[in-house]
Amino acid sequence: MVNITGIYRLTLKDATDSELKAFKDLQKRINNKRQSMGKVLDGLFNKYFRVGNDFIEIIRSKVGETKKVMAFPRKFLECRLSEADENDVSQSVYISKKFRNIKDDWSIDVEKDAIELPIYDGEDTNWYIHPTQGTEHCLIHIKNEMPGYDYYGMPENVASLPQQILEYKAARYNIDNFENNLVIGGLVVLEGNHTDDELNKVARKITAQHTGDGKRGRYAFVSNKQGTAVIHDMKKQTDGDFLAMDEKVEQKIISANNWDAALFGQNISKGIGNGGNAYVRTIFDIKNKTVIEPTREVIIEDFIIPFFEIYDDWMGTNWSEKEFSFIPVVPESFAGDIDSNAILTVDEGRQILGKDPLPNNEGSVIISTNQKTQKNVQDK
Repeated sequence: MVNITGIYRLTLKDATDSELKAFKDLQKRINNKRQSMGKVLDGLFNKYFRVGNDFIEIIRSKVGETKKVMAFPRKFLECRLSEADENDVSQSVYISKKFRNIKDDWSIDVEKDAIELPIYDGEDTNWYIHPTQGTEHCLIHIKNEMPGYDYYGMPENVASLPQQILEYKAARYNIDNFENNLVIGGLVVLEGNHTDDELNKVARKITAQHTGDGKRGRYAFVSNKQGTAVIHDMKKQTDGDFLAMDEKVEQKIISANNWDAALFGQNISKGIGNGGNAYVRTIFDIKNKTVIEPTREVIIEDFIIPFFEIYDDWMGTNWSEKEFSFIPVVPESFAGDIDSNAILTVDEGRQILGKDPLPNNEGSVIISTNQKTQKNVQDK
């Protein structure tokens, strides 16, 4: 799953200071769960990549003269699209916690156990009105569209599903070995006869003695009816590292997520220039253009704009007329690429060094500009 730091820092383009402050205040709480717009957006991005679908319930209410518009992210497992209409488009979503408990039969009595919310369709939306609270509800569905899947979206990494299973199996194999899944080092067969009850007792004893931490490779003792003693050495290959396969599986999973191992903080040292700051910057620029920015546009078009259309219509504001954007955030390691003398004033530099500002506003110029001016004076 792609984890994009700072992806949910929403702002407005070409807005005044008062508009930016009002917009920031609006984002602090957008539902009764005390969630901010940033927290909701963070969850939307995560589910977009992990699940391929986002369901957001929009509620607008009015108590006296007080109006509210709230956004509640819904769990994917609790949502089911309705049957498609004559245009092969689902117009509503059924929501029920009972969908989470269904194993063999994916159908429930939707009339009794679920509520049906319309999917937002602008002015044509037929809002669901709560029978007791009087609140109005609809739902926004965002999906990561892939060819061949008409109704639901698909997670970005679906192509690596076999590799994800292999990675789990390898880890599970190693855990079983660490916990010692009855791995016996050898078998000592002794003379004598035993009844079935006695053998069952011996079997239970062997299980108790040979499973669990610190009991790996012990020998077991059983009887032999032929009257001869024999030792069986059970040398079994139980290496569960699978290093070569694990590296290939890991790379395929990362590639299926449209990401790069270098951006996970892994040390990439193969090839000239790989692993350096310039290399990481190049990779980040590519992923920023091909993954981050397109996904941000999807969230803006499919959620941000519809949400503020609803908000404006109910609250009498005009936020939807603004141009939305996300504040770009780059990895902190790229700070070394920036020339501090080109962005700091003389007084800011003196403050970092613990010195007082210069008098008569002399320290308000950029350091590099001041240095260039002094050099020109000296040349004269």
